[in-house]
Amino acid sequence: MADPINVFVIPDGPIKVTGAGSVHFCGEPVAASGDLYLCRCGESSNAPFCDGSHSRSGFSGACESSKDKEIRVWEGNTLRTFFNPNTCMHVFYCKPLKALRERELAGDASAAAEIIEVIGTCPSGALSHEVKGAGAQAAPAAAVAGPVIDIVEGGEIRLQAAYSINEPLMARQTDTRATLCRCGLSKNKPWCDGRHRKRKDFR
Repeated sequence: MADPINVFVIPDGPIKVTGAGSVHFCGEPVAASGDLYLCRCGESSNAPFCDGSHSRSGFSGACESSKDKEIRVWEGNTLRTFFNPNTCMHVFYCKPLKALRERELAGDASAAAEIIEVIGTCPSGALSHEVKGAGAQAAPAAAVAGPVIDIVEGGEIRLQAAYSINEPLMARQTDTRATLCRCGLSKNKPWCDGRHRKRKDFR
């Protein structure tokens, strides 16, 4: 197994990433050797890299969210799923879950596997699951096809492999998938909460 990506969130500054391996920005590969310093104030003229704009703009990396929303638990016949709204970035890949859960509760044997597949598409890791039964075990996150770090145009930094970070993880948050804010607007820093959509000029 490859060593985890090392992510260091610099207070009121960029995100330092070591051991990134493959990195894409706007769908294209970028050089990823050595340490990377990724902008998170949203003002860099050298996106996705830091150019020191955070110092000039007075960027604050403080988290403004209380992170007090309760985890939502769903009980199926064979699965138990968890949703942590405090880590969600609201891309709604989870929309199929409602119908799939109804099928699973109705006894459809194929629905559980489909639920797991949908959970595996959640980029923020807000969704997770475990298999029910004696000594229920949390299932490992599915491997994500594509780059280890995917920096979305006009959006977030997606970590898509095992990582370590100098921030406490929230309840049920995995260490294999996360979305980090780079627009400067998230109230849940360093995690993305989807507020980049409010920036029309943001690349």
